[in-house]
Amino acid sequence: MNCCDTQKNCDQGRDCILRKQRIKEIDDAYIKGHDPDPYHETLDTFKDLVAIIIFVSCVALLSYVLWGKV
Repeated sequence: MNCCDTQKNCDQGRDCILRKQRIKEIDDAYIKGHDPDPYHETLDTFKDLVAIIIFVSCVALLSYVLWGKV
């Protein structure tokens, strides 16, 4: 029995098995202190990537200034 449509939206209300599973995962993540919303994790990863790019660019620029053209 499938209780979800093609976009994985439940059409049987609160009795849907998949909906209960998703709600349990969100509740467990909340209890453990993790944010169930992946947007914040993606944003943090993007910020880390930008910081790494800036750091590598600064090191490359510094080495270019100190040692000249490579």
